[in-house]
Amino acid sequence: MRGKSSKKKISIVINVLIVLIILLLLIIYKENIINFVNNLKVSFTRTLIEEDRYKLYLKGLRVTLILSFFLILFGTILGVLVCLLNKSKIKILSTLSKIFVSIIQGTPLPVLLLIFYFVIFGNMNIDAMVVGIITFSIYFSAYVSEVLRASVESINKSQILAAYSLGFTKIQTIKYIFLPQALSYILPTYRNEVVTLIKLTSIGGYISIFELTKASDVIRNRTYEAFFPLIFTALIYFLICKLAAYILDCINIKVDPRLSKRKLAK
Repeated sequence: MRGKSSKKKISIVINVLIVLIILLLLIIYKENIINFVNNLKVSFTRTLIEEDRYKLYLKGLRVTLILSFFLILFGTILGVLVCLLNKSKIKILSTLSKIFVSIIQGTPLPVLLLIFYFVIFGNMNIDAMVVGIITFSIYFSAYVSEVLRASVESINKSQILAAYSLGFTKIQTIKYIFLPQALSYILPTYRNEVVTLIKLTSIGGYISIFELTKASDVIRNRTYEAFFPLIFTALIYFLICKLAAYILDCINIKVDPRLSKRKLAK
């Protein structure tokens, strides 16, 4: 008991010292802090209020959300198809899918985006947004297919054979044995890939897509200020990624209820 009480006293003393140090620093750097706050207010006004520049952010945010939604949707569908080809018994299809995944994963996304925009679709009158959706979807599909392949291969095949021996039909085996386990493996990795991809949409400006980062660049060039436009853009991306991760986490908990029990246990 004495040991616990002494530890509490020490922690209280440490906390008091930390508070005193913070107060001392605030007093010493009072003028600098006031100047920083005032500059922040001016930067906020110039970045968002003057000339209704917040509308540029809203436009960029809308484009980023639309781009993210469609590339996740189409990339996932294409990834499933690539995975099915990879698992195909027809060797040429399996080989082609492996070559496709290898090429896409080995090519930097900015380079891939420029190839599609200036080379593949260079002579066609196609909107940059469409080219972006196609490129990002193809890029995402390669990673989705690998996530699916690894998850499927991680399932013990003896469980499926055991289900058949117990009289389960093929549909029942997929519904009650295969899918719950596969999704519990797929969703955590898929969640990380989705968040990464949302952040990668920030390079859409390379081909003149007016997404969020491009909007901040336009504002930065007009105001000649970098701090607030970039910090504000980073905050918006952070919120979008947290929302996407939260939605996928909720789906994961629905698929695997054990996760919610673990969180409650913590």
